[in-house]
Amino acid sequence: MNKPRMPLSTLLKRLVGVTVVTLMLSGCMVGPDYKRPELSVSEQWKAQTGGEFAEAVDLVRDQQINPVQWWEQFSDPTLSALLAYAGQQNLSLQSAALRIYQARAQLGISDASLLPTVVGSGSNTEGNSSTVRDALLQANWELDFWGKYRRGIESSFSSFQSAISSYYSADVSLAATVSSAYINIRNIEELIQVAQVNLSLQGESLRIADARYKAGSTSLLALSQAQTRYQQTKAEIPGLLEQLNRQRNAMSVLLGQPPGFYEAQFGQTKNMLKAPEAIKVGIPMDLLRRRPDVAAAEYQAASQSALIGMREADLYPSFSLSGFFGYLSTSVTYQNGQTFSFEGSSSSAGASFNLPIFYRGAIVDQIRVQDAVFQQAVLNYQNTVLVAQAEVEDALMRIATANSATKDFGLALKSARQSAKLALDLYEAGQSDYNTVIVAQQVLLQVQSDFVRSRSEALMGYVEAFKALGGGWTGDLKVPALPNELIAQMKERSNWGNALDAQSPEANSPRLVQTLGLTQ
Repeated sequence: MNKPRMPLSTLLKRLVGVTVVTLMLSGCMVGPDYKRPELSVSEQWKAQTGGEFAEAVDLVRDQQINPVQWWEQFSDPTLSALLAYAGQQNLSLQSAALRIYQARAQLGISDASLLPTVVGSGSNTEGNSSTVRDALLQANWELDFWGKYRRGIESSFSSFQSAISSYYSADVSLAATVSSAYINIRNIEELIQVAQVNLSLQGESLRIADARYKAGSTSLLALSQAQTRYQQTKAEIPGLLEQLNRQRNAMSVLLGQPPGFYEAQFGQTKNMLKAPEAIKVGIPMDLLRRRPDVAAAEYQAASQSALIGMREADLYPSFSLSGFFGYLSTSVTYQNGQTFSFEGSSSSAGASFNLPIFYRGAIVDQIRVQDAVFQQAVLNYQNTVLVAQAEVEDALMRIATANSATKDFGLALKSARQSAKLALDLYEAGQSDYNTVIVAQQVLLQVQSDFVRSRSEALMGYVEAFKALGGGWTGDLKVPALPNELIAQMKERSNWGNALDAQSPEANSPRLVQTLGLTQ
């Protein structure tokens, strides 16, 4: 028996009506709307940051540091080349970039939850005397009455933004790590040079002691002391060479290359970093705009906030629309040659709702779980802001104290060199014993090493300060481009379409994000 066929115009009118009702209900969203948590932020940096060392740090409270390419203030082309190379080849940074594309794909999944599910099926069955063909199109649409799926999109979108912020946080950290490793390399190279110069000086002292001993002008004790000191200094050099090798290998890994790459490509450069004249640190509140890890922590909190609404929507009835449109064709041929054919179509539309009754306690517990996770995210955000302020304060003090120490060691170095020369001259003239020479040369080596280390410590302080202030990040949340080789590998495995193109509309304008009133 044929069912009465629903006119197509009637079906369209019903669908239009359902769409209108859905749009009218789209403003209803349960769960909390995210608001920035209260923060404990100082109005100014600590006054004692300068204090005795005020000349070392320039606090400019109404300006910020140049957020782009802060490393150029060190006036070292090798450092700039290393950072450019690491930004393209570092594997950890590439992994952070891939998490953005993963989050974008997850956003696409959440995005599709607002759309109806449509499934088509068909079959063709042939027997000895009959043929049956049918086609069926089924649709199901759960209305987002309580904003469950829009909350899901909010959560995914915030996670997407958090992934981008985390990438730039990794980029800032990478620049600081590469710079620190480079400063360490230069520091060790200079310490090796200091040791070699002092070894040469002590070798001259040993030569004099040996000549005087052979001439009977000094004792065997003086010769033994000279030889001991010479061998001690010589024994320090292999340890420094081992440290240098470690730092060079670490740099090669940061550049995304095997050990030995840095030495082969950059090992012959002998540039010297110059400390910036001043750092413009702005005010503590600037950290909320300048540090990508702070942004990432807040976006993560916003993502968790939306998940509370998703779970809360499960407490309320869900409404669904469903329907199908089918076509059936049957042909039967009898033994006497007669043929019977039947063709027809049918369609239907309906609505249903689902209300949890006995599972409500478990849903309440799920809401509590998400609320607890959200509160953890809030605390993490607040703690990130506190840590950021402390890092800036620590970096500024590190710069101030290191610069002051470098100045004092510089003055001490002049007198130590003079003392070592006078002690050796007096000993050679027979006017003092060799112990005076040993003490003077020991002091010279120590002061020279301390001077090199204090200067490197100041440079490290500047790197730490730039990192703490979010230097290297423009503040834009743009999707970074992936290396072409990586894109080719991924497209060979899976159908990515243009989703791996950082500038594609899919990258920065998900379908329904603007409908939700969300902006990047």
